[in-house]
Amino acid sequence: MVKQSVIFQEDNRKCYLCGSWDASDRHHVLHGTANRKKADEDGLTVMLCHRCHMRLHDQGIGDRLLQQVGQKVWEEKYGDREAFIARFGKSYL
Repeated sequence: MVKQSVIFQEDNRKCYLCGSWDASDRHHVLHGTANRKKADEDGLTVMLCHRCHMRLHDQGIGDRLLQQVGQKVWEEKYGDREAFIARFGKSYL
């Protein structure tokens, strides 16, 4: 199931979290070894500025929000909650 590269970010030149025009880091909305590959396949990545990306990884700021938004958009575009859980192992909502 290969989809577009980013399914919920309109302009990948802007940081999805803070809106700065310095978005240079691609972040997998769903992480972990198996889910990172599936996130790529399903377009569950966003572009972030380096500062937001580091805060997300170091402090978890925005991580849960991105997982929830990613799941909502995935369900709207590709399937229901059960399909999401079957693909990614759990629900973030």
